[in-house]
Amino acid sequence: MPRTLSAPFFSAHPVFDRGEYAQAVGRSAQDKTVTAMLAHHLRAGNVKRVARGVFASVPSHADAKHWSVDRFLAASRLRRNGIVAYHSALEMHGRAYTEGSAVQIVAPGEPGLFEAVGLFCRFVKPPRGLVCHDDVADGVTTVDRLGLAVRVTTIERTVADLFDRCDLAGGTDELFNSLDLLVRIDGTALLRHTRKLENAAAAGALGYWLENRRDVLRVSEQTLDELRDIAPRQARYALGAKPGRGRLAKGWNVILPLDIVDRRFEGT
Repeated sequence: MPRTLSAPFFSAHPVFDRGEYAQAVGRSAQDKTVTAMLAHHLRAGNVKRVARGVFASVPSHADAKHWSVDRFLAASRLRRNGIVAYHSALEMHGRAYTEGSAVQIVAPGEPGLFEAVGLFCRFVKPPRGLVCHDDVADGVTTVDRLGLAVRVTTIERTVADLFDRCDLAGGTDELFNSLDLLVRIDGTALLRHTRKLENAAAAGALGYWLENRRDVLRVSEQTLDELRDIAPRQARYALGAKPGRGRLAKGWNVILPLDIVDRRFEGT
């Protein structure tokens, strides 16, 4: 297919998979003609391969060898039903303190890493309560990225998930510096997602943070009380705290890293 005929599709699809292209040209995804068409466009520099079956469109004025593909958009297309999550979700919502190196995607299938030129992606097992295959899943929204919809966890789901898996936050300093950028949050939704995770230590650590920023985030006492109900009954380590290098967060039965307990929270 000459570029002049494919241009509208390429323009509307900065990243696409083989199936989408096949549908656009009126053929099945398994058709060998589709293989030949894509091979032609790869040789011509009209597209570049991101991964097997996933391609990026290259503008006519650009060199395919040096064209940078939007990493969030590309990563979201690597696996069907993939959702941008954890620290990468904070980045997409504009609430990350610094930029991460890998795009974190929760998706069905085995966890693992994918690396290509200009793209580093980490696949993570979906956390409890997050349904990837549901287009209207609770805790998932869509963000426009170069004209295409990218699925990403909501702020509330993201925050709950990061307390559950602080190892995917880029460190506790990055986590709390990023959380300082939040000026509002839906306490009811946050509580709902935290319950689904069934992680008492995470609930206690999150409650400690929320209590310290309750005035800024306008969180109700009821939300805090309900978090206390699912916090640990006995002291437990959280957020990577180690024996001898942590301190009990009063009222939450979690032992947190010293730099977290001693920090001054923004707005308090």
